[in-house]
Amino acid sequence: MPIAVIYIASGMLFLGAAPLPYGYYMLLRIVATVVFVWAAIVAYEKKDTVLPWVFGVYAILFNPIIKIHLPKEFWAAIDIGAGILLLTVQSKIKNRQMKALNKSRQQDALKRASA
Repeated sequence: MPIAVIYIASGMLFLGAAPLPYGYYMLLRIVATVVFVWAAIVAYEKKDTVLPWVFGVYAILFNPIIKIHLPKEFWAAIDIGAGILLLTVQSKIKNRQMKALNKSRQQDALKRASA
């Protein structure tokens, strides 16, 4: 998942804790659902055992079709928690990408040295 998408979704989730017009929350539901479904698929493909379920629960919670009605205070906590989750997972993804890049560079250097 592109890092920019995670930053945008996290920012929208943090902003969702503030009192905003209803239209913003409908947009947030759509964006959050798409991001969490996508994250669940990516986590499942990477053989993660817990994250697909966590992302799936968030996708169900934010889905715009069957709305789950909770008090505003609960939604504020859920929005902030979901934003923190995305940023935490983003740092793991970024670290994995950096490790893969470094490994690739090392392999290329070894190939050049042996050639």
